[in-house]
Amino acid sequence: MEREFRAKSPYNAVHLILPKLKGKSWVPYEQIQERLKEWLDGRIIQPDLKPAIYVYCITYREDGKEKQNLGFFALGRLEEYLSRGVAPHENILAPPREDRLRLRLSTQADFGPVYMIYSDKEKVFERLAAPILNSSPLAAARDMAGEMHQLWALMDEAAIGRVVRLLASKPVLIADGHHRYDAALESWRLNPYRPWFEHRLMAFFNAEGGGFSIRPIHRMLYDLKLSKGECLGRLAENFEVSILYAGGSEEDFSNAQKVVRENSEKEHRFGLLREDSFYLLACPRTENLDVAVLNQEIFKNIFGFSEEELKQVLDYSKDAKEVADKVGMGKAKAGFILNPVRMEEIWKVVQSGQKLPPKSTFFYPKLLTGLVMNINSEFYKKSNG
Repeated sequence: MEREFRAKSPYNAVHLILPKLKGKSWVPYEQIQERLKEWLDGRIIQPDLKPAIYVYCITYREDGKEKQNLGFFALGRLEEYLSRGVAPHENILAPPREDRLRLRLSTQADFGPVYMIYSDKEKVFERLAAPILNSSPLAAARDMAGEMHQLWALMDEAAIGRVVRLLASKPVLIADGHHRYDAALESWRLNPYRPWFEHRLMAFFNAEGGGFSIRPIHRMLYDLKLSKGECLGRLAENFEVSILYAGGSEEDFSNAQKVVRENSEKEHRFGLLREDSFYLLACPRTENLDVAVLNQEIFKNIFGFSEEELKQVLDYSKDAKEVADKVGMGKAKAGFILNPVRMEEIWKVVQSGQKLPPKSTFFYPKLLTGLVMNINSEFYKKSNG
């Protein structure tokens, strides 16, 4: 997909956020800075002259129905985690964080947002944005999945002030972009007296708006220490195990997924794929997340994998059909179909100071990169001088 984006246009944002590999080395970050300077000088990228927040609407289909995810782009002031309520829910990995840090320090630009979630039952922003949605958008585009992305500039000072006051009192959750946020935070620590580094481009969405969905990330095991009979026998000691089909059709698979979703608020429920069979695993719900139960109780306690061993045999997919296909073709020994984590579960975990297990959530729809950028114009004016 990256190659397709590069081929579509020499001015695609991928040329800025993913330095291209030349030979055995990456394009230096300083060359990305030079590329951005050329785009600014050539007016490929042009700054808005008035302060604005950018109303952002993504229209997509889910379960046969059209949905709209309405939010906005704005600069958010960086804060240490949980100092006021900036809450991460995933752990940070060093290599991608270092990459984002070096890119920000070199370019003094944010090419894509950190995805933030807040909660506002009064829907203040939604009411403010409603009139502008009837006007022509500043930009509109469809992504590779066919979802429509539209953007408007809201420049009314009174409306902007109301949005600023709204967010000033709200805790926010980092839904996606943990490495970008952490890198921005470190860049500010390294430049405490340079105002540009104190803020970062963010996209804010209301958890009460019903626009986004949280989708599960399913699991595959490429190896097992137990036979099929041993797996089922050991699982039956801690879970209610029932077979939903053997040698089923696509319709059977679809119906089985629906059964896994039933009663999920009261039970931990998993779909287990082994060879051509689909089993339901269920046990009474505890305070733990489904992904934590799967990882600790099934993968470690029942299947006998250590944390290091899991790194070698465990894989992930956002597509349940892909999991079923790989198990059916014998490429994976077992597949686990999960239910999505609920928003209230995520808030509960992060407010207790804990983190979700890796690959726990997939917020949909995904945001476009390059639609709005935050560039330190003073830095590039000096470089021209």
